[in-house]
Amino acid sequence: MILKPIDNSIKNNYDSILKIATHAFVNALIPLMNLPEEDYKVVSSELFAPGDDVKSMDILLEWKNGHINVEFHKQPLKKRDLDRDFGYASQHYMNDGKTIDQRIVVVDIDRKSVEKIQITPINSYIGNYYFVPNFDGGEVLNSIKNKIKTNQELTEYEKYVFSILPLTNHKYSDEEKLVEELCKITHELNISEQDRDSICLCQLILVELFVNDEFLKNELIGVITMTSSFIEKRENKLKKALADAKAENDAIKRESESIKKESESIRESSKQFFSEINRNADKLNLSDSQKKILFSTTIKF
Repeated sequence: MILKPIDNSIKNNYDSILKIATHAFVNALIPLMNLPEEDYKVVSSELFAPGDDVKSMDILLEWKNGHINVEFHKQPLKKRDLDRDFGYASQHYMNDGKTIDQRIVVVDIDRKSVEKIQITPINSYIGNYYFVPNFDGGEVLNSIKNKIKTNQELTEYEKYVFSILPLTNHKYSDEEKLVEELCKITHELNISEQDRDSICLCQLILVELFVNDEFLKNELIGVITMTSSFIEKRENKLKKALADAKAENDAIKRESESIKKESESIRESSKQFFSEINRNADKLNLSDSQKKILFSTTIKF
C-alpha cells in the first residue's frame, strides 16, 4: 500500500475514515479485534480533568463488562504516542472507576511501533496493537462481488472492510483503480441507505487520499454524490437554495428595472410639462420671481 506523505490534514483523514466506519459498523470490531461476541455501542469519549483541557478518545465502546477504547494511528507509535494512549486509559479509570480495555489500530505496518512503556520500576504498559494492512481486504472484496451477483446482504464485517478497503491488504497494484472500482459498485450493494451513506462518506476521503488524476477525482465525486442519498439530498437542497436565491434576485432586478423605467417616464413627462409651461410663461402673466423659480425647476429636469 502506497501511503501519501504525512501531514496533519492527511493524518486526520485516515482517522476520519476509521472513525466513520467504526461508528457505522461497530460490531465489525468483534472479528477484527477478537472481541467477545456481545453487543457494543459507541458512547461519548470525552475525558474531563480539573484544570486541564477536555480530551477526547477516538472511540469508546460500551458493553456489559465495561468499556473498550479504540485509538487510531496513521503512523507507527513512538513512546510519546503510547504515553498519550495510556493517559487516556488511566484518566478514564480515574473518572469512571472501572478498568478500560484499550485497542490500538495502526495503518502503517512497515515500521515498528514501540511495544511498551515503563509506568513504575516494576510495572509497564504494553500496547495491544492491530494493523489495518493485516485485514484481508482482497478476500472480502471477492466475497462482496459474489454477493452482488446473487443480491445477498453484506455482513457488518464486510461493510466495515469495504469502507476502508484501500488501507487493507487488497493485492491491487493501482490504488486509483481500486478506489474507482469501489465507488462504482457501491450502488449495487444490498445494504441500507444509511449504511451506503456511511460508506460514501469514507469514499469521499479515500478519493482525496488515493486519486491524483483530477478528471477521475471529479468523476468519482459525482458517482459518490449520486450513490449517496444523504449527499444527493444535501446537494439538491443547496441547488434549490441557490435557485431560490437566483429567482429572488431576478425578481428584485426586474422590480428595480421597472421602477427605473417608471421613474424615467415620470421624469420625461415632467420635463415636457415644465418645458410647455416655460414656453407659455408670457401668456401666464407671471412675475419675474415666479419666472425665475419656474426656469430653475425646468433646468433641473
